[in-house]
Amino acid sequence: MTKKDENQKQKGSPFEKKLQAVCKKCSAASVKVYVRNALRLYRLVTPDAAELPETGAWLTKPALYKEFDALDLNKRRLLSTAAIKSLDAYGKDRVKAWGDRLTTASDEYDKIREKRGKTEKEILKWPAKGGYDALKRAARMQKQQSRHVFTKQTKTVKDLWEIQKWLILQLYSNHALRLDFADVFLEKPGGGEGTKNYLHKYRRKGWILTLNVYKTAKFRGAQEIKMNRSASIALSKVVPWIKELTTHGKLLTNRLGGPLSRNGLSKLLTRITEKLLGRKGFSASLIRVLKATKFAKELEISKKLSEEMLHTQKQNFEYSRK
Repeated sequence: MTKKDENQKQKGSPFEKKLQAVCKKCSAASVKVYVRNALRLYRLVTPDAAELPETGAWLTKPALYKEFDALDLNKRRLLSTAAIKSLDAYGKDRVKAWGDRLTTASDEYDKIREKRGKTEKEILKWPAKGGYDALKRAARMQKQQSRHVFTKQTKTVKDLWEIQKWLILQLYSNHALRLDFADVFLEKPGGGEGTKNYLHKYRRKGWILTLNVYKTAKFRGAQEIKMNRSASIALSKVVPWIKELTTHGKLLTNRLGGPLSRNGLSKLLTRITEKLLGRKGFSASLIRVLKATKFAKELEISKKLSEEMLHTQKQNFEYSRK
């Protein structure tokens, strides 16, 4: 079964509906992640499974604990969370075995984060030179490789797919978001501004990305990000072609001319960075780590100042003067 078939089969599955019923504050995207990870967990003992069982008896089988305990930390952290959510969905008590495993994985992860050392996967993928700026180099290389497409008088969806690789690199080399670029629309929503993410070019302010739906939206609320100069130039060049060649209304497009999914963006980003930079491909999360590393000194100074003044970083900024 292909990934596409699997996603279609899992969409609206009995398990997903059960999870939605008990996880009322979870976003639709979070529910899908939990469903996907629950299936990954189940496949540790049933490798060929296409969907989850109707009952949760499998969650407390000794064979599952054995397979789970042999996983690396990142997988244990994700799948132990999925196990807890699955117990909730099935209406079962949160058993101590899974609670302990979730706590252990979270504690190990926090200790590594506190040390701020690179993980084994990050070491393999870390660019040989340039750090976060390697993305700018990749963007230049991609544009050079696609120069014949940019100059074509009449462009096709296939041409847009090549041009879009450059646009994605331009965006991520300036604004290290998660995979939210896949959820961005190119028109301001009428009457429902708080329900979508959208890009709009204002006469005086230029390109502004408004984020209403993202991972920490319920804590941070709507956010506006002013696109910097190089990202704005790229958008002004490519957006007219997107509107001319597609009808889906979103920023990013798949090979067939439909909207590019978050999973599709993740795979494309990994593939093009691996091809251009000669390393294991970059995920959006690694790009965020690379950017944070580039500006680590500024972050450290900001943190120390926040602690000294007993303020949040936002309050410190409000105390500062231009």
